[in-house]
Amino acid sequence: MKKLFFAVVLTAAIATSAFAADIASYDASKVNYKVLNTFNLNFKSASSVNWIIKSEFTKAIFSFNGIDVEAFFDNDGELFGVSRKINFENLPLNAIEKIKSDYKKYSVTTAIEFEHKGEKNYYVYLNDGKHKKLLVVSLYGTVSKFEGLSKD
Repeated sequence: MKKLFFAVVLTAAIATSAFAADIASYDASKVNYKVLNTFNLNFKSASSVNWIIKSEFTKAIFSFNGIDVEAFFDNDGELFGVSRKINFENLPLNAIEKIKSDYKKYSVTTAIEFEHKGEKNYYVYLNDGKHKKLLVVSLYGTVSKFEGLSKD
């Protein structure tokens, strides 16, 4: 069940980072009080907060110290993950070289950093006009395909 939840949250992180529009935004009065408490404890200096409420999770989209951030919470108010867009050039150098070498026909659409329970990974969304791929890049530069979302 946790793997499914992680896949849903990761999909939401990728989709909303890749595309500017989001489905529905809610004000804080509609957000679960446990989520609001956790958010306020972790992101005291957040500004411009918008909320997305789904049946599986709640997402806060906000500015934190001048950086656009997305935070994901489960229905019990637990902070599940935090994501932000990054530049492809900020990935580990060996990962950049591997991606450029192995995926020459693809363009990088989006790169995000996703932190989940203290572990940080990068996700790189590629597109060649016909095919889309999602790659997982470890903090140490190991590159692999994210099989749960990639389609050839």
